[in-house]
Amino acid sequence: MRAANPCCHLAQRIYNLLDDVCADRDTVYLLVAHNGIARVVQSYFYEMTNEEYAGFGIKNCEVRRYDF
Repeated sequence: MRAANPCCHLAQRIYNLLDDVCADRDTVYLLVAHNGIARVVQSYFYEMTNEEYAGFGIKNCEVRRYDF
C-alpha cells in the first residue's frame, strides 16, 4: 500500500488547528509561521488555483490578519 502524501497531512493538521481556533471565539490568537505554513493558512481562507498556491509567499516579518 502506498503512503499518503505528507503535504496533504500537513495541510490537514493546519486546517484542524484553524478549525479549533475558529471555534474559540473568546480568544485572540497570534500564529507565527514560515512560508510553507502561511501558504496553507492562505488556502484555508481563500480558494486558490494550484498556480496561486505554488506562487504564494510572505515576506520576512510580514503581518497578515485573517478574520473568521
